[in-house]
Amino acid sequence: MKKIFVIFLITVINLPVYAGSYLDKQIKATKKNVKYESVQKHTAKYNMPTADMKIELKDPHLISLSSIPTVNESEYKAKLAKDNTIYNTKIKSALGKNMQSINVQPAAVDFYNVYRIAERLIRANNLDYMNWRIAIRKSEDDFNAATSSANYIYINTALYDSFYNKPDAMAFVIAHEMGHQILGHEQRTAEMNTRINKLRSISRSSYDGVATTILKKKYLAELRDMEYVADAMGAELMTRAGYDMNKGMEALTFMNALPNVKTLSNDHPMTDKRIESIMEIRTTFPPDWVNEGKYNIMNSNVLDVKKSSDRVSIVISQDPNAHKYYQPEDVQTKLLRIAYASYQNRNMQNAIKYFEKLGEDNYVNCLYISYANEYLYKQTQNSKYLTAAKAAAEKAKTLAPSDKYVQEQIDAL
Repeated sequence: MKKIFVIFLITVINLPVYAGSYLDKQIKATKKNVKYESVQKHTAKYNMPTADMKIELKDPHLISLSSIPTVNESEYKAKLAKDNTIYNTKIKSALGKNMQSINVQPAAVDFYNVYRIAERLIRANNLDYMNWRIAIRKSEDDFNAATSSANYIYINTALYDSFYNKPDAMAFVIAHEMGHQILGHEQRTAEMNTRINKLRSISRSSYDGVATTILKKKYLAELRDMEYVADAMGAELMTRAGYDMNKGMEALTFMNALPNVKTLSNDHPMTDKRIESIMEIRTTFPPDWVNEGKYNIMNSNVLDVKKSSDRVSIVISQDPNAHKYYQPEDVQTKLLRIAYASYQNRNMQNAIKYFEKLGEDNYVNCLYISYANEYLYKQTQNSKYLTAAKAAAEKAKTLAPSDKYVQEQIDAL
């Protein structure tokens, strides 16, 4: 046996390391490079899709999504200039004071950078109902941000240093974490954990063990859903604050280049799926949100700030004179916004779907369902859409017999 082993070892040693040329090896490796290289992921651009404008879009403007007064641009610029004076004097001074501490202490410029982004998000969205705490914590390679304790957001230095000069990407990160807090995700997570721990503590059979596993799987699925919703909320907050969502997408494209493997234990969705989600959701954002954010900034004051006693965070103070607070959309308002925006963007399948969800007991919903089906008929010449357009128009007629727009639609079909 010993002799055979020696002969085998010699044979292995004498085998060539690579049968082809080094050029062949490069060509073979390139096939993998195409799949795994990160430059394209980092630099991917996700701009809003353009709609086909060839077919007329009927819209008698029977739907109103907001009643925010239009902001006078010259007055808005004057307000920003006035606020900027406060930022450059009072705020920079407050954040520039040295503090003796053995803890990690971000530079004053980093605190100020985070403050300006967070403060703009807070004021544009009427989120000044409480003090917000924002921390920058040392971490060489943990690219992460998180939120806890109802008002605490921390950003690891690995993430901060990657985006410190990209305000739109940083705004998305902070807004995403604010979204978790606004939507009460910490409470939902705590309740799910309590259920799992309670079931685990009373488990005495294999059946109970299976039940725990199923509940944990449901828990992870719910965590992933919360990430999608926090992304949507973050995009909403930063859009209202006037940040560029195209540039904000850099936060996700960067994460898409990080190791990202789908497993059963994932508590976050795959990043490419999060990008797809944002791209779809963005098409439903009304243009008036930007004006609403300007209006909120116009009617609010610069928020005070101090360095926290923990030496790694700042506290952005609530406005004691604030008279209006952020109000999340209810289901009906969100459905109406999505349905109408889908229609305006000529995404007629979604328009029909969400107007139907709103309920066909309202003649306006029926009228827009008719418009959307008529559009699809003109686009495809499929008679089923014409039949559906006529049926929706007749339904609208029964609900509003004297409405002129309904009659015009019936006559047109």
